[in-house]
Amino acid sequence: MTEDLKQRLVSLASVFLKLGVIGFGGPAAHIAMMEAEIVTDRQWLERSQFLDLLGATNLIPGPNSTEMAIHVGYIYGGVWGLMVAGICFLFPAIIMTTILAIIYTQFGSLPQIAPLLFGIKPAVIVVIISALYRLGKKAIKQRKFWLIFLLVIILNLLGRNEIFPSF
Repeated sequence: MTEDLKQRLVSLASVFLKLGVIGFGGPAAHIAMMEAEIVTDRQWLERSQFLDLLGATNLIPGPNSTEMAIHVGYIYGGVWGLMVAGICFLFPAIIMTTILAIIYTQFGSLPQIAPLLFGIKPAVIVVIISALYRLGKKAIKQRKFWLIFLLVIILNLLGRNEIFPSF
């Protein structure tokens, strides 16, 4: 393993541990943060490459933010980068979910906890909407694509989607 590769792996670990720890709001929020970190700050990828990668990850099943992390790791650090980015991105969520599950099973039925759980939902929704807006503004340049986007949102809200295509 060369010194350059070692340095790249350290950089990947640093970026994806950070994103794994602060990345609340689901895949849309994660991808917005990745775009800022990987395209804008570190310039590991061009914006067009990032958007192409995002399009590709939307074609395969699974959480696309995790797939993005793994793909970026592979592009920047090969097979070792793939493993480092994937593990570092997922590890904080695994630890936090385990801790929260333990706390919830022990204290979740207490009336004092219910408002806390209820209050988190709006904050997460705002983060997701904000990320979708920022990414959409950069990715959707033509009016016809905005119309398609709105149609898909409306159909989805009506319960029609690729998993359950009929009402």
